[in-house]
Amino acid sequence: MGDDPIHDSENTQTQTQNSQVDWSQQNTPATIPNIWGRLYSTKVSINGKYCWKQEYQPEYIDLIQPEFSLGRSFNCTFIMRKDNIKESIIRNVSKLHFVIKRNLSELLSPAIITDLSHNGTFVNGEDIGKGNSRVLDDNDVISVTHRIVKIFIFKDLLKNEQDQVPKEISPKYYISRVLGQGACGLVKLVYDKVKCTKHAMKIIKKSRLTNGQINHINKPAKIMNEINIMKALRHPCIISIEEVFDSRDAVYIILELMEGGELFDRITKFSHLTEPLTRFIFRQMVLAVKYLHSQGITHRDLKPENVLLEGDEDETLVKITDFGLSKFVGEDSFMKTMCGTPLYLAPEVLRANGQNTYGPEVDVWSLGVIFFVCLVGYLPFSHDYKEMSLKNQILNGQYKFSQAHWKNISLQAKLLMKRMLTVQVSRRITLDQILNHAWMQDVDTIIRVEKLLSHIRSKGMKQATNSTTGDGDEMSVTARWP
Repeated sequence: MGDDPIHDSENTQTQTQNSQVDWSQQNTPATIPNIWGRLYSTKVSINGKYCWKQEYQPEYIDLIQPEFSLGRSFNCTFIMRKDNIKESIIRNVSKLHFVIKRNLSELLSPAIITDLSHNGTFVNGEDIGKGNSRVLDDNDVISVTHRIVKIFIFKDLLKNEQDQVPKEISPKYYISRVLGQGACGLVKLVYDKVKCTKHAMKIIKKSRLTNGQINHINKPAKIMNEINIMKALRHPCIISIEEVFDSRDAVYIILELMEGGELFDRITKFSHLTEPLTRFIFRQMVLAVKYLHSQGITHRDLKPENVLLEGDEDETLVKITDFGLSKFVGEDSFMKTMCGTPLYLAPEVLRANGQNTYGPEVDVWSLGVIFFVCLVGYLPFSHDYKEMSLKNQILNGQYKFSQAHWKNISLQAKLLMKRMLTVQVSRRITLDQILNHAWMQDVDTIIRVEKLLSHIRSKGMKQATNSTTGDGDEMSVTARWP
């Protein structure tokens, strides 16, 4: 049964309904601005009888405000009463049965329905579950109290084009706005339709690849093996790869979303970072790269754009992304992309001329360049430095050292930077040595970073424990967080 009954009155019902929705205007939607959705009432019958009392059945309800509510309470946007719905149904409708919300301030955000009832809200026959939410899709059927009590069909009037992605993606993810455009592809915001969680989707178009690279990416067994390796990575400072979809035209990678933006933007906003903040962020980066190396993965494209922040606060979680991209686009394409913007590349990468003849030490060099930029806000190597070509600057380790920028930086920070930007690979500092360097031994920073990562590890373990085996598309794993 539903909630305690609310007193019904034919007169007050009619008055309240008219104050909520002016049905006389429903046939002229052009006169109503900013309609983002519409609920069409259904003509479906139950056991030969209609759900609605037809003389009071609305043709449709326009959704204009960011929140629409339905139930028996007078506070609801649409009030379900004995004069518009069959009594056999109304007795099981809750005071506040469900709400539909849409963030109108965010471009292309989805409509989300939340079940607040005792007897159920259903979308396409599936019970949402009290307190749970899900994304509403265009033409979704909404039922109340029972899956056969179909009262509305939702029309999304802000519908984004969802048909340009593989058929495997559309049923599972709502495609929202563009987050950015990287060298290797477009990144879009997507929502899991059942969990209502946000993710990033990287799209790598095959039209940009050569025939050889397309042949590489079209080897399903090889690619899936690499995908499974990367999906199995578990570290608080590594972006999780949720799923990968391969189509004729593109590869779609569903990634964990970080909403704090790129490290590049944070540095640009403040011109540079303080030493304590750099230490807090840099420690996480080094731990992440060390983990990748322990799994046999060299990133090779570390730069501030590939370091993502969880939030806007200063001391936030950071995560490394875009590792293993060469597995998707091919070695040649990956090298061309990197060498097109070599500001963070190690000397041995430039000397290799496209041949993968170098080791994981290249990531230490890139970390050194990022470290340099964090502290002083300018690049150590640049096309703008006319005394020497960019390539020769890197090959010779000739970085621009401005006394005006470095005068307030500690000696230990300068020494650490120099050891990372060492041209001779055998003399370059290692990741373990970085972590043990005097500049990194601030006890307070170590404790704060470990506290943050421990919290993330415990969340990861809880999620892994609660995970269940699905239809074969998802992995059920016990996360082992280093």
